[in-house]
Amino acid sequence: MTDRLFKIWVNPLQFLEVDEPWASAPELHLDLEALVRFATTPGTPPDLQTLVERYREISHEPVRLFAAPVEQRVLDKLVWPLRHAKAAYMFGNYLGTIAMGGMVAEMIAILLFDIGEIRINNVPLTDRGQVEIFGGAFEKLSQHRRVSILHAYGMIDDPLREAFELIRERRRRYLHFWSQDHDALPGDARSVFNAAVLVTVSAIGQGLQEGKLILNPRFVKWLDRFDPDQRQEE
Repeated sequence: MTDRLFKIWVNPLQFLEVDEPWASAPELHLDLEALVRFATTPGTPPDLQTLVERYREISHEPVRLFAAPVEQRVLDKLVWPLRHAKAAYMFGNYLGTIAMGGMVAEMIAILLFDIGEIRINNVPLTDRGQVEIFGGAFEKLSQHRRVSILHAYGMIDDPLREAFELIRERRRRYLHFWSQDHDALPGDARSVFNAAVLVTVSAIGQGLQEGKLILNPRFVKWLDRFDPDQRQEE
């Protein structure tokens, strides 16, 4: 039997500057450069100039989220995940960008359904009605099914449906298929991020009128359930 040699990556998951025996000393001598090196995908340059270039690559959204209400669920479910998606791209974590974009798209679909207040024969659709009509609670349906329902009830138009489907298809391809290579990964990550920002803006609203931010009226009504003082529109 002939011995075979393989290249290996030693300790690929270890932050050596922290894990080495001397790192347990009372004074940990660790700089930000070491932290950036560990946070950056191996094989991707971690220098400041390259990080800035990657930030600029992903900062060309056709539609921008330039303001967001300070409501904790909106920040936790939508705004900060989008920020993390952009940061992940900076550090070469393109899969992280796609994963975060997919999460935001799912949250937006549920939010759009919630603020849409669907009625059947002028009667609000109850949780039980969702199960009877859709085969399950909207929140628990597949994303493909959610988007189809939103489109069927006129809560999203064709371009928004295409944006949702782009995110879902890219996420499914990279996060579920072993056979998917990563040759086009950076570009696909940017496409997912742009689409995620687009669907988010569509739900929140980003209009300007006489210097005032005009939000989606349905979204404002939803905000008022939590804190009427957060309303941004008169």
